[in-house]
Amino acid sequence: MLSVHDLAHFRGKLLEREAQLRRELHEMQERSAAERFAEVAGEVPDSEDAALAELVADTNQAEIGRDTAELREVEHALGRLEAGSYGICQKCGEPIERGRLEVVPAAKYDLRHQEEAEHRLRTRAAPKL
Repeated sequence: MLSVHDLAHFRGKLLEREAQLRRELHEMQERSAAERFAEVAGEVPDSEDAALAELVADTNQAEIGRDTAELREVEHALGRLEAGSYGICQKCGEPIERGRLEVVPAAKYDLRHQEEAEHRLRTRAAPKL
């Protein structure tokens, strides 16, 4: 079980990460708005310019999506902290290892159940013949 000191420590880590993600999202959205297709590709784009412009736009969108998903996880972890369920595996109800929380403060599963969830995602995403 996490002590009051541990909970304060993880609250600080989560709040710090939340602020960092919000800054990054804001910067990426500003950069994305500034990198319009015409500006990236030039006045008369050739196929290479167009491909580069699409790659930049796709990369920006992927980064925004990844950071938005992580921000949601951090917000959910802060909610669990307030509700008194932080550090408890949402699958089995057992405590999540402190070391795991140090590495992934927003973790919602213990290591065993996280690995199972990732395995399910991999097998679901694997192409079927």
